[in-house]
Amino acid sequence: MRDKMRYRRGASAERELARMLERHGYAVLRSAGSHRVDLVAGNGREYLCIEVKSTRGSRLYLPKEDVERLLSFANRFGGKPVIAVKFVNVGWRFFRPEFLGSSGKNYRVEPSSSFLTLEELIGRQRTLTGVVGDEKA
Repeated sequence: MRDKMRYRRGASAERELARMLERHGYAVLRSAGSHRVDLVAGNGREYLCIEVKSTRGSRLYLPKEDVERLLSFANRFGGKPVIAVKFVNVGWRFFRPEFLGSSGKNYRVEPSSSFLTLEELIGRQRTLTGVVGDEKA
């Protein structure tokens, strides 16, 4: 029963994120029951390979093998790997795998971890480091 509820919450989060990306002009393919990535999204200029998670907790542990599978697929596909986490009662957070903190056999993700907003992810808003980096150039 618990696994069924978890699957429903995850599938619901995948559909929600797909709709959000579609509203921003992306074509989105959802891989239900995926064994590689959950969503692939593109707008003709950029392609995202997304692993979607949803949690009611204050942190999430991702198995390293899941992250490695995402990185491998994104590399072969030519897309940007993204981990999207919906923290229930907090909101969406988007993470680049290379910035995740490691905790043994897992990566640890928290709402306060270094994250991107959807607007930053899709390039509608620059990150603060991007703005500061531009000023130094």
